[in-house]
Amino acid sequence: MNRLGNRKPRKIQRGRGASRSQPSRPIPLRAIEQGVLILLLISIATWGTEWLTDPQNLPLREVSIEGQFQHTTKQKIRETVTSHITGGFFSVDLEKIQIAVGELPWISQVKVRRIWPDGLQVQAKEQVPLARWGENALVSVEGKIFTPPQESFPKGLPKLEGPLGGEHLLVKRFREIQKQVNPFKLRAVQLIIGERRDCRIVFDNSIELILGRTYNKQRLAQFLRVYMHLLQLHQEDIKQIDMRYTNGFAVTWRGGATPAWIREAVLDA
Repeated sequence: MNRLGNRKPRKIQRGRGASRSQPSRPIPLRAIEQGVLILLLISIATWGTEWLTDPQNLPLREVSIEGQFQHTTKQKIRETVTSHITGGFFSVDLEKIQIAVGELPWISQVKVRRIWPDGLQVQAKEQVPLARWGENALVSVEGKIFTPPQESFPKGLPKLEGPLGGEHLLVKRFREIQKQVNPFKLRAVQLIIGERRDCRIVFDNSIELILGRTYNKQRLAQFLRVYMHLLQLHQEDIKQIDMRYTNGFAVTWRGGATPAWIREAVLDA
């Protein structure tokens, strides 16, 4: 007969996955304060951004134009700027305005900046034309081709013709030629580089000079010596001079006939 008093209590086996429940810890007051502060800062930043970008707040009231202009006007630039203002002081798109002003026919460079608290400053530089480029364009002193309306072309400009992409070199050559002929009271009014790279110069006395392939400074100097000592007094008889010969040059006379002074010079020789 078993005795109930001698029985030992059984131990309850816990499963491996079972764990004792931990008492919940209270959230520190400092963490709550930090969270509230972060939310407050985010709200302020959002509100501030919306306020600053609202065109009704800090509207632009003043547009100043700086630069010297001969072929466009400050009023035209100002109208272009104001037509592209779509925001307030902070939200206005400066790049958009700069592109719009830069697309005006005679404008070369543009810089736009904000002036606190309600202004824009536009600094613009106008193209300085050196010559006509072909029939429908101009080339600047910096060698840049641009196409303003033909009625705005300045009168009396020389004319350059050559392959596209070679305008910088052609401008450089034109300046070298003009510097070389200036002492002889000549002015180049046309410089042509043909498809075969042949170089032709037309002077203000209507004489056409052929130098051959590429610009040749020595051939030009040879022509100037002959011009000064022999041809200058009879320039009205000369149509064209071809310097492509090794030991001389060829002259085409106006009217096709050799002038009398040449025939007399040959007979006297």
